[in-house]
Amino acid sequence: MRQRTPALLALLAAVAAGGCAADWYTHDADREVYGIVAEKEADSLGRVRSFNIRPRPDPKVVLEQARAAEADRKEADDDNGSSARAARPDEAAAPGAPDGVPPSAAGKPDLGPAAAAAAAQAEELLEEKAPDLEAVIPENLPPPVPAPPEDAVRLTMAEALRVAVASSRTYQSQKEDVYLSALALTLERYLFRPHPFATGTVDYTSDYAAGTGRSRSYDPGADIGFSQQLADGAAITGSLGLAALKFLNKELGDTVDSTLDFTLSQPLWRGAGRKIVQENLLQAERNAGYAVRSFARFEKTFAVSVASEYLRVLQQRDAVMNAWNNYQSLRGSRIQAEWLARAERQAEFEVDQARQSEFTAYNRWIVERERYINAVDAFKLTLGIPVETEVALVPTELDRLHEAGVEEAESRLDIATRTALATRLDLANTRDGLDDARRKVVVAEDDLKGDVDLVASTGHASRAGNPQSARIAFSRGAYSVGFDIDMPVDRLTERNALRQTQIRLQTACRTLEAEHDDVILAVREAHRALEQARESYEIQKRSVLLAERRVESTRLLIQAGRAKQRDVLEAERDLLEARNSLTAALVNHAIAQLEFARDVGTLVVDEKGQIHGWTLTDNGG
Repeated sequence: MRQRTPALLALLAAVAAGGCAADWYTHDADREVYGIVAEKEADSLGRVRSFNIRPRPDPKVVLEQARAAEADRKEADDDNGSSARAARPDEAAAPGAPDGVPPSAAGKPDLGPAAAAAAAQAEELLEEKAPDLEAVIPENLPPPVPAPPEDAVRLTMAEALRVAVASSRTYQSQKEDVYLSALALTLERYLFRPHPFATGTVDYTSDYAAGTGRSRSYDPGADIGFSQQLADGAAITGSLGLAALKFLNKELGDTVDSTLDFTLSQPLWRGAGRKIVQENLLQAERNAGYAVRSFARFEKTFAVSVASEYLRVLQQRDAVMNAWNNYQSLRGSRIQAEWLARAERQAEFEVDQARQSEFTAYNRWIVERERYINAVDAFKLTLGIPVETEVALVPTELDRLHEAGVEEAESRLDIATRTALATRLDLANTRDGLDDARRKVVVAEDDLKGDVDLVASTGHASRAGNPQSARIAFSRGAYSVGFDIDMPVDRLTERNALRQTQIRLQTACRTLEAEHDDVILAVREAHRALEQARESYEIQKRSVLLAERRVESTRLLIQAGRAKQRDVLEAERDLLEARNSLTAALVNHAIAQLEFARDVGTLVVDEKGQIHGWTLTDNGG
C-alpha cells in the first residue's frame, strides 16, 4: 500500500492543477489571437485598435458610465455657459413645463396677437364646454411628450453609440467571429511548428511461476521526442524510448532498454511544394484578414444604423410636439369659432368643423405619442439594454443639426465612385476571394497526381548483453530508405473536386463583377439621395415659413369675416405637415450623409463607435 501512495498523490495533484491549466490555456489563446488580430489590422486597415472579446458588461454598468458622462457634459456646459437652454432663452422650458417643451406648447397655444385676443374673449364668454368635448378629451392631459423620470439616463448621440458598442449583442457576436477566425489560424500555424511529446507508462505485475515462486515487479517506460512538418511537405519524427523492468525480488535482477528512432517522409509528386503544402495555412491567414475587414465594415454599418435610429426617434418626438401644437392651435380655433358663432358671425356647421378637427388633432397626438414610446423601447433593444430601463434621448441633438446646416455635397460622383472601388472593404474581400478560387483549382489539379513519397528511417537500441545499461549503441543502428508509390489509377473523387473548384472559380468571377456593379450603384444612389435630401430641406424650410404666415393671415381674415373655417383648418393641417416634413428632411439629409460616406468607404468609426468628422459625435463628447 505504501508503494502505491506516491502514484496516487501525483494523480491527485494533476487533477487539482486542471482548473489552473484551463485558465492558463485561455489566456494563452487570447494572447496569440489578439496578436494575430493586431497583425491583420495593421496589414488590412493600416492601423491597430484595441480588440478583445471580454464578456458583455452589465448594461447597468454601461448606463452608469453614460450617466456619469452626461453629468460631466452638463457641468462643462454650465461652466462655459454654452448649454442649449442658455444659448436659446426664448425656447427654454417654463417652470413646470415638460423637459424640452417650449412654454407655448406646455400652456396655451401661440395663436398670434389678434387670434390670441379673440380666443381670450371667447374663453370668458363661454361658460361651459360642449358636452361631447368633455366626453372625448379629458380635462387634465398628460405632458405632450412623456417626461422621463429623474433617474433616467440621458443619451446624446455620442453616448448612445458608446452604449451600443459596449452592450449590443450583435456587435459582440461580430467580434467573436473575428476571434474564431484568428483562432483557426493559430491551429494552421501550429501544424508547421515542432511538436514535442512525452509519454510514459508504469505497470505493476505480480506473477507466480513453478520453481521460482511469486515475482513482483514494476515496469516503467517513457518516450520523448518531436515531430515536425516542413513547408515543402517533408515530415520528420524523432523519439527516444526508455523501458525498465525492476523486480522487487532482488535476486531476479533488473533490466533497462532504450531506443532512438528517426523517420523522414518527403512527397515527391502529389502534395509536394510550398504552394500545395501551405495552402490551408495561406487560406487561414487570408480568412483572418477577411474577418478583420468584415468587422471594420460592420462597425461602419452598425454606427450608421444606430445613429439613424437615434435620429428617427428624435424625428418621432418632434412629430409628437408638432401634433400637440396642432391640437392646441385647433383647440383655440374651436374656441374662436364658438365665440364667432355666438356673435352670429359664423355658421354653426363651421363650428362643428372646428370641433371635428380638434378631435382629429387630439387623436393624432395620442397616436404619435404612442409611436414615440414604442420607438424608444425598440431603440433600447438596438442598444442592447433592458427594455424596462429608463432612458431619454437628448432632443437638442436636432438643434445641433439645424445649427450645422445643410451644405451642398462637395464630392463629385466620379471621384466618389473611384474611391469606393478602391477603399470598400467588402469589395476587397470579394476581390481576394477570386485569387483564393484560382489557388483552389491548382490544388485540385495537384490532387490528380499519384503518390510518390521518399521514406527513410534510422533506429538505434541499447547495447545487447548488458541488461542494466541504457547506453545507445550508435554503431549498431538499423537504416532503411525507400519509396511509397500509389499510381493515379482511381481519381473519380479528385476529378469531381476539380470540376467543383473550376465552377466555383467561375462563380467567384461573376460575384466580383456583380459586387463591383453593386458598389457603383450604391454610391450613385447614395449621392442622389444626398442631393435630393438637401434640396428637400431647403424647400421645406420655405414651406414652413409660408404655412406659418398662411395660418396667421387666415386667422385674421376669419375674424374680419373674409375667410371660412375650412381655410383655417386647411392652413393648420398644412403647417403640421410642413413642420413634420422639415424635420424629416433634416433627418434624411443627416442619414444620407452618413450612408454616402459609408458606401464610398470614407466613413471613419473608432472602437468606441464614434463617427469622426460628424457634428453629433465630434462635438458630442
